[in-house]
Amino acid sequence: MAFSDEAMLKLLMESLSIYSPTGEEHELAEFLRDLLIMNGFNAAIDDVGNVIAIKGEGKPVLWLHAHMDTVPGFIEVRREGDKIIGRGASDDKGPLMAMTMAFMEADLPKGTLVLTAVVHEEGDSLGTANLIRSNHVPRPDGIVVGEPTGVNKVVTKYRGGSKVDVSISTRGGHASNPDLESNSILIAMRVYDRLREYLKAGTNYEDFLVTPTIMNCGEADNMIPSNCRLVLDIRIPPGKSCDEVRNAVSKLSAEFGSNVVINVRWCTEPVEVPIDNPTARAISRAIIKVLNEKPMLARKWGTSDMNDLVQLTRNLVAYGPGDGLMSHSMEEYILISDYLNAVKIYKQAIIEFMNMYR
Repeated sequence: MAFSDEAMLKLLMESLSIYSPTGEEHELAEFLRDLLIMNGFNAAIDDVGNVIAIKGEGKPVLWLHAHMDTVPGFIEVRREGDKIIGRGASDDKGPLMAMTMAFMEADLPKGTLVLTAVVHEEGDSLGTANLIRSNHVPRPDGIVVGEPTGVNKVVTKYRGGSKVDVSISTRGGHASNPDLESNSILIAMRVYDRLREYLKAGTNYEDFLVTPTIMNCGEADNMIPSNCRLVLDIRIPPGKSCDEVRNAVSKLSAEFGSNVVINVRWCTEPVEVPIDNPTARAISRAIIKVLNEKPMLARKWGTSDMNDLVQLTRNLVAYGPGDGLMSHSMEEYILISDYLNAVKIYKQAIIEFMNMYR
């Protein structure tokens, strides 16, 4: 089976036209399932909304894993020169649709190929969690995680992440009263500063990063604010752990007392796998053969499903077309040439991976 370049671009643009923020992936899931079934493949939507398609049989088992959800904010889908623009073009419908094309076109020399298009990656990773704990999909010997790494780059490490909620309640008062200890905004700022100190936070990849993302405080412009809610996004470098975040939060809670409630909402550990694992080697060889250039090793500042999928295997690599710097922006796009080359690279990587197993 072979699709023309224009057909592959048309399907990408159709997927971009289906708005699928986290929790609203069902229409896109039906689009993918129907596309796969129409072309003769065994595909289904599982009980949490993931699309699963399987071809081949036996060992080895390779997963092509990408997510259907995007961040909120629809972007008009359009083609401008060598760019296709739209929400999810980079993160993650470009990699997802390139994987889907490769899945349908790939000729398997042996083994089992599984396409896992999951829900909630931008949220609580419900889709991936369901794959990890259930047995309705063959267990993988290797996983390619479709993420916008750049068409000539492979990624074997991601930082971990956590969300910390801070709620502050004080007696407040009149704004003319110099009662700094009752000002919930100032207390929130001190909590932020102290957490950075406890974690020795900085701006290098090897540092913890603490970023305030939401702050809701105050009741009126002539009152000392008595209530404040602060949300902190924490990024955890490889070599550090969620336990260090929890320990820092425990110290903060003891330091600030009962008027300040600090909770770790969730925490995902960082991940780092060997750069020479079979899946990474397969993608690297495919890049060399398709692009005629040496692949670049990159690292990601955020988190992805790869952080959780390491529970299944350490034969992991993240790879996909798209510029991660444009992900989640209102100017999100993918280069047409990168998208089409990624299809070829995924197809070649499937062959490379299967042939590593005797």
